[in-house]
Amino acid sequence: MKQLSFRHGWRSARLTLGWLWPMTALLGGLALLIGAALLEGQKIAGESATRAAETDLVQGVTFGLLLPLSCFALSARLNTGLEALMHAIWVRHGAERRAYALGRLAFPMALTGVIALIGGSLALALSNALSDPTLELPIGLGTNGAVLLAVAGLGAVSYVACLGLAQLLAGAWGRALFLLGDWLLGSGVGAAAMPWPRAHLRALLGGAPVLDLSALASCGWLLLLSAGCLFLYLRRVPH
Repeated sequence: MKQLSFRHGWRSARLTLGWLWPMTALLGGLALLIGAALLEGQKIAGESATRAAETDLVQGVTFGLLLPLSCFALSARLNTGLEALMHAIWVRHGAERRAYALGRLAFPMALTGVIALIGGSLALALSNALSDPTLELPIGLGTNGAVLLAVAGLGAVSYVACLGLAQLLAGAWGRALFLLGDWLLGSGVGAAAMPWPRAHLRALLGGAPVLDLSALASCGWLLLLSAGCLFLYLRRVPH
């Protein structure tokens, strides 16, 4: 029954979102990334400038703007609040509510993870393509395909889980306040930055760590944050 309910939740999410909205979000984000790359390309003159462009495009544009805003928009479109869950057709026909709710979150997690992966790969490719070809620089930031895939997955899961819980607790205002807190507090490196995905994703991509934590510790914190938010989210959904 739980597996069937999860499938119903996933299917309902796909039907609710449709394909037009995900494609619009993806194309809009990629257009923003390309525009930022062209602006950065005007400043690239050497290795240090190329590395700075990689940092701006990967950390700043892809994982600092594209990923959280995509998660925010998809969470708003999907509506993971309690009222929407309770009135869903599958729930009214006997589907297990918590498995169904988890299925509704799984689709935006997968979709935004793909968007972040595509955006991050494109950011690295553009920053190297716009640099001086005589430099023959390898991909920087310590980022290879496996690392980028892992960070995109962690980022998507953590943002969607946090936004889902915020939606359940305080509706649209909860989502907006979470995004604002992530932007303002997550940009720091002190104790106030600890609860926010932005700070740990930045650290995993070669940026300043939070409280001098290692990359492994930041990865563990994102997993703990995601699991905690999902646990609280599902606990708020009645059987």
